[in-house]
Amino acid sequence: MAAYIKKNFLLALMVLFLLVVSSYARFNMMILNPTPEITKLDFSGLVKFLINYQTRNTSDALKQIKMYEGNTTGEDLKAVKLCEELYDDSLFHNERALKVLATKDYDSLNIEVGFTLAYMDTCNDGLSKMKPVPQVVITKNSDISSMSSIVLVILECFLRKVKIRC
Repeated sequence: MAAYIKKNFLLALMVLFLLVVSSYARFNMMILNPTPEITKLDFSGLVKFLINYQTRNTSDALKQIKMYEGNTTGEDLKAVKLCEELYDDSLFHNERALKVLATKDYDSLNIEVGFTLAYMDTCNDGLSKMKPVPQVVITKNSDISSMSSIVLVILECFLRKVKIRC
């Protein structure tokens, strides 16, 4: 009984955390509301769901950024090309993240998800200097970064046996 209450308390605490933080509240509206079956997932299943969702978003961002290729030159083109490379790398690391999640290698999962977080921030740095600024792509990258952050919180606070930061 105590384990049941503790498990549900932690889940309720996580949901509250997602609702309170403004950037994560938007995430909740985008992802969690349209998919009620997500409530049946354990934490590992939720991480898998988020990584798969992140992969779809990264693929979409890659398609969007490729449309800028023919319309940009100079430094703007370099930023576009860099983002394309970072999206490809993120897709690779998301695939690896799913594999290490299946083996419960949470240290490696932390690294794989961390790559995507860093890549999106790097891409946004370059895109923010473009004229005009591709705000739609920057917003999508920020959403992808938020998903990475949420995965890292779930990993640290709910999946790892030894909690370092929670």
